[in-house]
Amino acid sequence: MRKTWLYSAVALVTAGTTLAVLLKDAPAQGDQAPVASAPSDTRPTPSPSLADAGSLPQAAAPVAAKASPAAPQDVPPATTLALWAPDTLRAEDQDGMTVYHTRTSPDLLGALAVGRTLQLGVPGRQEPLRAKLDETHNTGSTAVWSGPVEGGSDADTLTVVKGQLETHITLATPEQTLSFVVDNATGATQVTDQNALLMRATPDPIVTPDAKQLPPLPPPAQG
Repeated sequence: MRKTWLYSAVALVTAGTTLAVLLKDAPAQGDQAPVASAPSDTRPTPSPSLADAGSLPQAAAPVAAKASPAAPQDVPPATTLALWAPDTLRAEDQDGMTVYHTRTSPDLLGALAVGRTLQLGVPGRQEPLRAKLDETHNTGSTAVWSGPVEGGSDADTLTVVKGQLETHITLATPEQTLSFVVDNATGATQVTDQNALLMRATPDPIVTPDAKQLPPLPPPAQG
């Protein structure tokens, strides 16, 4: 029994001595040296190369909302064809007669149609003349249009004859007859007064014989 207590006492002393040694060797909590952490990498993160760009998922770019263009609408053709203005007429003396020169767009000649209104300058008028084409017919390969003159009398008419090379426009009024000859390729136009042309061809259509004074008659014979 005495040996048992002796063994127990020796065990307690040995345990206490070991604990004291451990507490002495362990540093205090406040005196512990800081643990060095791994140095942080301050270099900039390299951006993915172009070769790797294809393998990276690309963020969907925001698509700006664009207004879809309106569908083109059919524009009705112009109802008035302005061939030339009055101030574009240039007078020129030709063989003792005054003729006028101007120019128009050849494209307008291809737009002639019933219902269109022709607008053109006329010698002696400050405002352009207007005539609406209301009739048409063909003579062989030649197209013919005609129509009344706006603001004119019933006798004022405009006739358009379009051939392969030239287009002839005739304005007929009780006072005069004007002829407009248009080159289909260039649009060059010559204006002629048909009355002046007729007067140049026959300057005096009425022939007046020369008046000569006759000698007096002899006295009657006496018998």
